[in-house]
Amino acid sequence: MDYSFRRDESGSAAARRIAREQLERAIAELGSEDDADRAVHSVRKRLKKLRGLLRLLEGELGRGAFGVENRTYRDAGRLLEGPRRAAAVLAAYDGLLERFPGAVPDAARDALRERLSRERERRVDAMHGESHAREVSASLQASIARLESWPLAREGWKLCERGFRRSYARGRRAFRSALAEPTTERFHEWRKQAKHHWYHVRLLERVWPDALRAVGAMLEALTEELGAEHDLDDLRQALLERAPAPELAGATARLLELIAARREELRSSAIARGEHVWAERPRAVAARVGAYHAAWLASGHDDEEDAGADV
Repeated sequence: MDYSFRRDESGSAAARRIAREQLERAIAELGSEDDADRAVHSVRKRLKKLRGLLRLLEGELGRGAFGVENRTYRDAGRLLEGPRRAAAVLAAYDGLLERFPGAVPDAARDALRERLSRERERRVDAMHGESHAREVSASLQASIARLESWPLAREGWKLCERGFRRSYARGRRAFRSALAEPTTERFHEWRKQAKHHWYHVRLLERVWPDALRAVGAMLEALTEELGAEHDLDDLRQALLERAPAPELAGATARLLELIAARREELRSSAIARGEHVWAERPRAVAARVGAYHAAWLASGHDDEEDAGADV
């Protein structure tokens, strides 16, 4: 369980360790040529983990250090976004037709998939042709060099409390905003904030695994549903980017109907989970997790110390 705080080290040391591990693994993956799609996907996940860690430490890092690192990880993710988005669109297409077998004729299915596949390959080639992998790697190396200068003065729950409470509050507002006006943009914003809260629960899971692991599982399912919903919207846009050939018009229209129906299913399920996750007020949640943290430190026993690595 590498992506978590441990009792055998200070909070500030744990934060630097977690950041260093994620950065070093991301750099190694960027240098791999085995599977470009998998490498880009893994690096982007690590960048999101790093931004989640920053959000947890936001109250301690201050605007300067937080801003520098957040921009570094955000911009790195954006440089890798093209190939990842194209791969996600292709996966969404395959998943949709697996869920609705026989929804479109085989010939049309294969022709549309070929078009999406060519776009994915074009974006992957462009990423390597423009040396984005090397550029991202260099920026992450610079971030490693800055770790020791992070201004982390406080320890224990005081290190995390403000960032945890603020992030939970942002997620709660984003959830309510998506309920009030269910647009693609608002659901996407809710997903981003839910991801941050999920990462915070994972980082703190050791303080009471029985309770926080269940919350983490719900947040993981929720963010996967919102991610799938967003990928389907990207698929919708990809299908509409140019008018289909006449022989593909009927299949395209049918796919758009299926996308709309599946997105509604995913939204409904995510909302049901969200009602549970964001049922409490931010101060109440922060106080409860802070109490878990204090009990964990006082107990002197950690059932998760020998847990397997969570990379």
